Amino acid sequence: MGKTAKLEFIRRLIPLSLGVLAIVGGFFFMSVLSNLLCLVAAAGIYAALPRPSAPSGAIRPVSRPPVLVLDLIGFALGIPLFSLAFIGMGLTGGGLALLSLFCLAPAAASLVFFTAAVRQQTSWVRFFGNGFEFTQLGLRVRVLYEELSKMEVRLWEAPGLVAWFQATIGSSGPRSAVLLNGEQSTKTLVFRRRGDGARFTISSELVPDLQRILIGIDRAGMDLPDGISELQRRKIRQRRERMYGGEHLELPQPTEQKNVARIAALIEHARRTAGQ
Repeated sequence: MGKTAKLEFIRRLIPLSLGVLAIVGGFFFMSVLSNLLCLVAAAGIYAALPRPSAPSGAIRPVSRPPVLVLDLIGFALGIPLFSLAFIGMGLTGGGLALLSLFCLAPAAASLVFFTAAVRQQTSWVRFFGNGFEFTQLGLRVRVLYEELSKMEVRLWEAPGLVAWFQATIGSSGPRSAVLLNGEQSTKTLVFRRRGDGARFTISSELVPDLQRILIGIDRAGMDLPDGISELQRRKIRQRRERMYGGEHLELPQPTEQKNVARIAALIEHARRTAGQ
């Protein structure tokens, strides 16, 4: 996890803690003014910390619902349920205290929504002429097309909840990065890096200029994926030749033209000598 992702977690965890402190402290020992100060401090920290900004041309994941809604759900779950659990364990004993302890399980779901929000704000991908840069939870990795062992075009399908979870939460391992559009069916580009076998999966619908990426891959000497038709392959190669074709070389002059040029130079030299 990168620094930006850690900062985004701090943006949410400190206000959550202050909100719980305001309710629990107000129930036991804090004054109303202290409660209000805690709530104001929580809102100020959430709003004041700088938010991460994606670089120009970066492709960000589709957040459904938006990040603000994910945060509100997290606070709505975490603050009252954590407070209820702590108050219940502080006032009761035996079975009631154990029942209050069970409130911690749904309260912990707030951390899942916070993780989803952080992932949406600190993950993106941007393409260059010779490769791409994938950023996930603030960690960046730069991959050149020459480092890839394989590229595939796959149709990814999943039920609604699974599609939402995969698009929102992302990948589950350090060697897998996922950026999907949240739809139940999407055509994905799957890049596999040579050496460590890392896999990068991106919904093709999110890429604004897919042909430019395929031209860069073809220029790097990689085989285009099987999902590309032969007609598309020819168009890609033709456009690549127009964009990155060999430099124009000056053609050698024919022998007669060389002789004429040499004679004209000799005549011009003789005239200048006679004039002197």
